[in-house]
Amino acid sequence: MALPADAYPFRFRCQRSGNCCSRPEGEVPVGPSDVARIAKHLRLSEDAVRSRFLTRRGDRLIDGPGGRCVFLKDGRETACSIYPARPKQCRTWPFWPELLRSPETLQEAMRLCPGIQPIERD
Repeated sequence: MALPADAYPFRFRCQRSGNCCSRPEGEVPVGPSDVARIAKHLRLSEDAVRSRFLTRRGDRLIDGPGGRCVFLKDGRETACSIYPARPKQCRTWPFWPELLRSPETLQEAMRLCPGIQPIERD
């Protein structure tokens, strides 16, 4: 079960930096509901989405140029070309339990993402 946003020591408002989608070591797992949502959004069959955008195992997105997300597009602002249909992992960023378990991981996320702002607690 996901933790509520107020359980995290930060606020988040996406600044569209694209940093979270540009990490070569990052992986975006996808499940059947993600594939169905992406297919509907792109007006493609689920098989077409699997063959064009998923790894051979079919459990994560392929890497785009430079290890970036295959759906990350540049323009005036960095943007996700499937934003309304993005996978669950992307929908839940940065409210991931590992950011609560590891202070180092949280600090790295805060360094990476300009949309994460710490909350001062008493």
